[in-house]
Amino acid sequence: MASLRQKASREMISELPNESTKGIHFTQPCDALEREPFALNRGFCMIEYDSVTKVFGAGKTAVLATDNVTFTIEEGETAVFLGPSGCGKTTMLRMTNRLEILTRGNIRVRDRDIMEMNAQELRLAMGYVIQQIGLFPNKTIAGNIAIVPRMLNWDRKKIDERIDELLQMVKLEPDIYRNRYPVELSGGQQQRVGVARALAADPDILLMDEPFGAIDPINRDMIQDEFLKLQAQLKKTIAFVSHDIHEAIKMADKIAIFNEGKLIQYDTPEVILMRPANKFVSDFVGADRTLKVLGLLRVRDAMNPTPRNVIQGRVGADEALKFMEENNFRHLLVLREDKVLGYVTRKDLKYEQGRVEELVEKFPEELGHRDPLREALSAMLMHDIVSFPVTEDNGSFAGTISYQRIQQSILELYAESQDD
Repeated sequence: MASLRQKASREMISELPNESTKGIHFTQPCDALEREPFALNRGFCMIEYDSVTKVFGAGKTAVLATDNVTFTIEEGETAVFLGPSGCGKTTMLRMTNRLEILTRGNIRVRDRDIMEMNAQELRLAMGYVIQQIGLFPNKTIAGNIAIVPRMLNWDRKKIDERIDELLQMVKLEPDIYRNRYPVELSGGQQQRVGVARALAADPDILLMDEPFGAIDPINRDMIQDEFLKLQAQLKKTIAFVSHDIHEAIKMADKIAIFNEGKLIQYDTPEVILMRPANKFVSDFVGADRTLKVLGLLRVRDAMNPTPRNVIQGRVGADEALKFMEENNFRHLLVLREDKVLGYVTRKDLKYEQGRVEELVEKFPEELGHRDPLREALSAMLMHDIVSFPVTEDNGSFAGTISYQRIQQSILELYAESQDD
């Protein structure tokens, strides 16, 4: 089975020769390339951290926040900074837009040293989302989203159009929410506005500091899913701080694990789960790494896109029963064109004369192709059903997922990891 995420990072794992960072696994800096405006160019180093060190204070009271950190974030990637409290992850993020000034080393954005750039222009060119959301309570939702475009002197018509576009993008109806104030919104709705505000000027880079940490678990999962769909369209370069390994696995193309200011490992979620660099990473990721792989893999990675036990609902029950018996199917998946109606068994069809669609039993829940395999397995165990239909974002039939396919995908991923 082909790699489920980018394989490039696996081919660039090495160790820094510096004794102070011995054993750190990282992705080697890539060459800066020229690109056409707005054209995504995987392999282009959007953000490069080169021996970045930050010291707070001086003398005996000095605190080393980050220690000789080197890694890169490629264009269109989401890199999650992960680690325990005080490990340096938030400091790294804040140095990226010069909210904190690095002590030594270099940070380059599009191959430009940020210390040679105007600080305000640098920040205006990056979206910024924080856990506390940070909406201005005295401004309407439209006013909050318009802040950066107004600072960039956009004309009123362009700003208004952008506000409506972004509200629709984050699933908030413009006519309903445009003129409301933050206090009139739920926490999840405010967080959506925070994301919209960060995207207002269409920046190439988003900095996100635990953006979903203050939201309850149910809404957090939903907003994370919505953001992943959004990112699939926009392909922004994202530096994302989190303390939650499950969130990191779900959101990241690459994960940077920090401890005591040092970068311990930087790689894809698969490699970190299956080949932790040392005991710290192994302990931080947790003993249930195999279960976490189920959160990493998506239903689309393991589903069967062309199952044979599928029939259209307009077919007669006698013909469907004959089809089942000839192929020894336990059940048939029933469709109306490309939409799932449910399923039928031999017991449902025996002695019946009507159409299959009149006899279907509905599945207890639906699985989308983007859902984690963990959720698919949970549905199978909860409802004692070994196979579920999978749907695309628009609700059309995409394939089926079974316990056997899940097991096979995990085994293949582990075999692939051993081969690398």
